[in-house]
Amino acid sequence: MEFHVPVSLEGRYIRLIPLDREQIPALVRAGKNPEVWQWMPYGYRGTEESMGRLVELIQKGQAAGTDLAFTTVLRPDDRPIGMTRYLNIDRPNHNVEVGGTWLDPKFWRSPVNTDSKLLMLSHAFETEGCQRVQLKTDIRNLRSQRAIERLGAQKEGVLRQHMVRADGTFRDSVVYSVLRAEWPGVRRQLETALEKSWDRPTE
Repeated sequence: MEFHVPVSLEGRYIRLIPLDREQIPALVRAGKNPEVWQWMPYGYRGTEESMGRLVELIQKGQAAGTDLAFTTVLRPDDRPIGMTRYLNIDRPNHNVEVGGTWLDPKFWRSPVNTDSKLLMLSHAFETEGCQRVQLKTDIRNLRSQRAIERLGAQKEGVLRQHMVRADGTFRDSVVYSVLRAEWPGVRRQLETALEKSWDRPTE
């Protein structure tokens, strides 16, 4: 496992490109709906300054080798519509987490998330040789839980009060995973989901 920068991943509907400060204004526009940040632990405030602090925080993890971050851009115009990343990269144990994901709400329940997870999981298992990929979400975020379950990930349990939310309360997290042996079946499920027609949202 390496997970070295830079990495770009090309999908059917999106590209995942290295997160960069130049993308901050476009990311602010994509994340202008407060619902995007309801369950995120960052305390984001909807400004370029706040987005800049978030990007800086994520890039520090990337520099330390624990994270690998992407901007999600919509094809064919490469318009930024969100972010995602690998985090908690555990090279000795061949484990990684996919998380920190957010999207412009216009793309919720669309093929975009499916395409993103197919790219991220494919790279983790087939290029980096991972044994296990973890996903987790706030126990109160039922929309995210259903989305992870639709991917075919297996629910492992709940981590109790292991994170502090932006509002200072303690968060329980629901933990899911996909194992290397499960990946071929999950891949087929994701590819089948991407065959469905999609009416792209208009601006």
